[in-house]
Amino acid sequence: MLKRLVLLGALFVLYHNIFAQLHISYNGNEINYTDAGVKYAFTQLNNFSDSTLRAINQTQWKPLSNQKINISYSPNCVWIKIPVKRLLQYGPFNYVNINNPHINFLHCWIIKKDSIVLSFEPSGDNRPYATRPLPTSGFAYPINGVELKDCDIVIAADKRFTKLDLPVQFITENFFLQQGLTKNIFIGLFLGIGFFLLVFNFYLFISIRQNLYGWYCLYAFTILFYLCTEMGLLFHYLYPMLPGLNDVIRPAVFASCLIPMLNFLNDLLDIKNNLPRLYRFNNKWVTGFVILLIIAVATSATGNYKIQGMWVYVNRILSPLLMLLILAEAFYCYYKKIRFAAFAVLSLTSFNIFIIIYALQEGMVIVQNNFTANANFWALFFESMIMAAALAWRFKFYKEDSERLQTENQQQQENIFSEIAVYQEKEMQRMSSLLHDAIGADLGFLRLETDNMPLTEEGRNKVAGHITRIGNEVRTMSHSFSPALLTEKGLQAAIAENIHFIVANSTIKLQYEWIGKTNKMSLQNEVIVYRIVQEILQNLLKHAKAKNAFLQILAEGNLISIYAEDDGVGFSTDSQTKGIGLKSIEKLVSLLKGRFNIDSTENNGFSISIEFNLMNNEKI
Repeated sequence: MLKRLVLLGALFVLYHNIFAQLHISYNGNEINYTDAGVKYAFTQLNNFSDSTLRAINQTQWKPLSNQKINISYSPNCVWIKIPVKRLLQYGPFNYVNINNPHINFLHCWIIKKDSIVLSFEPSGDNRPYATRPLPTSGFAYPINGVELKDCDIVIAADKRFTKLDLPVQFITENFFLQQGLTKNIFIGLFLGIGFFLLVFNFYLFISIRQNLYGWYCLYAFTILFYLCTEMGLLFHYLYPMLPGLNDVIRPAVFASCLIPMLNFLNDLLDIKNNLPRLYRFNNKWVTGFVILLIIAVATSATGNYKIQGMWVYVNRILSPLLMLLILAEAFYCYYKKIRFAAFAVLSLTSFNIFIIIYALQEGMVIVQNNFTANANFWALFFESMIMAAALAWRFKFYKEDSERLQTENQQQQENIFSEIAVYQEKEMQRMSSLLHDAIGADLGFLRLETDNMPLTEEGRNKVAGHITRIGNEVRTMSHSFSPALLTEKGLQAAIAENIHFIVANSTIKLQYEWIGKTNKMSLQNEVIVYRIVQEILQNLLKHAKAKNAFLQILAEGNLISIYAEDDGVGFSTDSQTKGIGLKSIEKLVSLLKGRFNIDSTENNGFSISIEFNLMNNEKI
């Protein structure tokens, strides 16, 4: 494993330090530069005027062999001169095509001895799109070789301080048309698939509301945006009058795609929960990378070619190293047997392999053809396909997990309803018992008294006192049992009214406070909180024999915390003296995935703390 990573790192360093590719071909086949009489020269200024061409003396032109020359990250502009007569030994041609849309400044001349026969309009990526000789993404000059067999073709290119690719193609009209058709099919294939993945995952993001799909949408968008800038489409159709913008946009988009890619992998592999240390490390280097990217874009926008070249070079070193880091993390996750890590390993490995092929082709180590010359696009293509398969596989698990959770939640909801129903039935039984034992007995006793009582002033007062006491008991019971207060006044007011009634009709000094605000609750949630508080208060009145008590309810959004304590007789938590009501509340809180704790000893008071999230009930 270590050897593979070292090899990948070495090849990436090789890729970013090789000389730029100066590739001269005829109908797709590389020519012999010596036999073709190709010469080159350097100038420090990019003043591609006719006078500058004339000022280059014969001693400055040097013969070009098939060896590489260093024209990248240089302060010089490169000039190429090729005799048409010696080109015709390979066959006639109708176009000279420089198949790279990202040359900053470009000029082409036809000269005969010391005279300029034809001077095309200066063009390049830093000039308006309309200056291109033909409306193509590259630079295609209509030049008939047979008619100009006694002339020389001179090409001047400038992309100082950055990497320069100068693929000069001498091609026939049929080859030009075929090449354009192949390129259009190629572009349509990649952009079509990319757009489909973007739209499909955006639909999943809207439907499922998971950040995973949002990060993949952002990643797919940056990839599509990069492909469009790489192919010169955005300059052609979106901002043809803003030359030089690609110098900032293209490397910035290429670098920024690492951010959604890493966040996507974080969510896909659930690194936050599975490997929290690695998750924190990723957040740190991403933060640093974003800061560096912002600085790079801001300084590059000044138009200083030296600064742009420096940041492009940094990006070409840093981005592959970060890709290797992400690949190493994927292997580590696979080693830890994290679900979907195999997809990440396969995806990133294929990406790196294709990039290595592209690098070797750029360095002329392997032959250039349609596959190797576009291996960077194939890298993005296969990487996207594999990750799309991972998303589809994950969506399958998501559906299965959702169905399982739905079944569990339905069962949990039924258990909650069952607990509430049991509690309410217990309360109804208690109400029935009170009505029978207390109110019924009092009414019977009152009737006996009135039957044998003389109708005197003293007798009437005695009857009135009995009726008042019975009325107070009925009112106490109504406050204790009626949840109608919830619908009339809301949860906070209903609890406050119960507290006020207890303080007014008992000797207990009860302090109460509600802290915070809560979101609008459903009636079911209000009933749950109200019943819990009600049981705590009933326990205080019936069993505690306390003089002082305290009740606090803390509401923070959907989080509810209930705390109560008193100085009553208490009970031992090791014993089985915990009442049916408290046991019922404990079970209800457990179903809500909350926390329930009682702290009490005999003759040393009692305290209870309950905490749960209302969303655990809303999601059921």
